[in-house]
Amino acid sequence: MATNDSQLAWSIKNGDLDTVKEIIEHIGQTSNIDIMIDGRRPIHYAADYGQKEILEYLIQLGANVNSLDRHGISALLAAIWEGHIECCRLLISNGAKIDGRTPDGKSYVDAAENVEIKRLLMTTS
Repeated sequence: MATNDSQLAWSIKNGDLDTVKEIIEHIGQTSNIDIMIDGRRPIHYAADYGQKEILEYLIQLGANVNSLDRHGISALLAAIWEGHIECCRLLISNGAKIDGRTPDGKSYVDAAENVEIKRLLMTTS
């Protein structure tokens, strides 16, 4: 993995939007916003770590909200598992599919432990 990729993943995980913007915009990665970093895409890191502002930024740049990581996990499922309701709302409002399955075959509703996320998934059409 390239140094910039490592810095990008670290900055996303830690909510450092300024550094994320610097890496993506100044190093010219906007055309490759869906790059794989250790088997995950930037949008997965943002959703998994509850970094809503960074998630919004990546979506604005055109990140694929339905992309899967190397394990077949979507950004929405990562946010569901970690209980990040605002990230779930953002992803869904930007076209994330809610009818996916976990790697072990559960529906997203069944995978959600957070009652508010479960309700969101059940009431979204």
